[in-house]
Amino acid sequence: QYNVIRILRGAGTGGLPTLDIAKRMIDHTPGITRLLDRLEVKKLVRRERPSDNRRQVLCYVTKAGLDLLSKLDTPLKNVASQALHSLNESEVDELIRLLERLQAKE
Repeated sequence: QYNVIRILRGAGTGGLPTLDIAKRMIDHTPGITRLLDRLEVKKLVRRERPSDNRRQVLCYVTKAGLDLLSKLDTPLKNVASQALHSLNESEVDELIRLLERLQAKE
């Protein structure tokens, strides 16, 4: 759920189609619609159908979703920093390269 909200925050005010969110996920879950349903019930995201394309559903992060992310950003950065503390710069670069490679294969 956290990743979906982060993806939508990164999309800005234009929103994202559901399938684009699924493509950007680290774990390409087949249940993206159910995941969005749960986030919508919690009022962390909203979905709209554009008037010019009723087949498409655009997803947006809400103010509540942005507020939640702002509370989580610093603690999660601290955890990531602590986890990577034992790696040198070239090892971090290699880890990033490998993670990007894994994501590209999915």
